[in-house]
Amino acid sequence: MNKRIIIMSVIIFLFALYLNSVSFHERVPLKKTLDDFPLAWQGWEGKIYQFDDVILEKLRVNEYMSRAYRKGDDSINLYVGYYGTQREGAQIHSPKHCLPGSGWFKLSERERRLQVNGADEVKFIEAVYQKGAEKELFIYWYKMKDVYITNDYILKLYMIINSLKYRRNDAAFIRISTPVSKGVEETEHLVESAIRDFLPLLKDYLPE
Repeated sequence: MNKRIIIMSVIIFLFALYLNSVSFHERVPLKKTLDDFPLAWQGWEGKIYQFDDVILEKLRVNEYMSRAYRKGDDSINLYVGYYGTQREGAQIHSPKHCLPGSGWFKLSERERRLQVNGADEVKFIEAVYQKGAEKELFIYWYKMKDVYITNDYILKLYMIINSLKYRRNDAAFIRISTPVSKGVEETEHLVESAIRDFLPLLKDYLPE
């Protein structure tokens, strides 16, 4: 049997047990509400986008932020979805399922690391997707307590570990996306710049 299937089966089994046996504290609040996240920052100018009730019912987030930021000719979309506690039906949705379900076809994917001054070394997934004639670069990661996570199986494992060890399983999903209009390499540099600008600021909002 495929090793990944075995690992996933064990994780799902443990996850089911913990959902039925672990009692949680109240959900962990953010340090500051995402509504206070600045629209003007490090030369970026942002615009707020609100999700409709249908999308919010699917996401089941406690708080979220969806912004379009511009700096000169460059533009990015920044999304943060925060779950103060994760329960069945109210958990992070993986882009690996959501993007194809929205009509995006994956062209490439890899894991990367980037050292950011004033923050940590962030680990993230970088993927290029295409829908019709559009190409978009997506980078994303999960943040649980003080750990950066890029693997869906590891995310579920940390949900169990943190629940048992700290009586909490709060998590944030962070995604930055931008059109691939100037070539992948130049688009990567743009996204790296955005990570360096916004990650230290996000630390003021996400719990540790």
